[in-house]
Amino acid sequence: MNIELGDKPQDESEAALFAALPSDFPRPTNLGAVSGAQAKFSMTRYQGRFYSPGCTPPELLERWNNCEDLAQQLSVKSLESKAGARSHMSETEILDQYLPRLIATGWVSEPEAKWVMRRTAELVGWQVPPSAFP
Repeated sequence: MNIELGDKPQDESEAALFAALPSDFPRPTNLGAVSGAQAKFSMTRYQGRFYSPGCTPPELLERWNNCEDLAQQLSVKSLESKAGARSHMSETEILDQYLPRLIATGWVSEPEAKWVMRRTAELVGWQVPPSAFP
């Protein structure tokens, strides 16, 4: 069991943000194994509750904030591309080219990168590229 040291009370603004986290935002999957004769599973304690590793409210909020920031940046870049050097490409093609690049950076997981592309499409009002669906 992974116990978080320094658990502090969740303030109201953090709780409100966590409640507003998009339902389609990907949660990390953990297939961890712990050796021994008895069945075990990996959990993280946060404020008296147990979560899968990477899924505590502060961890998810941090990941979502990073992904939302990337989506905001990519929405600006996508609109600039459509108006400039990539005006000959469809909107879907423009978004499609960013997905493998984003995954290659390692900044986010592949499911998060796909969420970023869906969010970017939503922000600019474009159709979501098929490659961005889970």
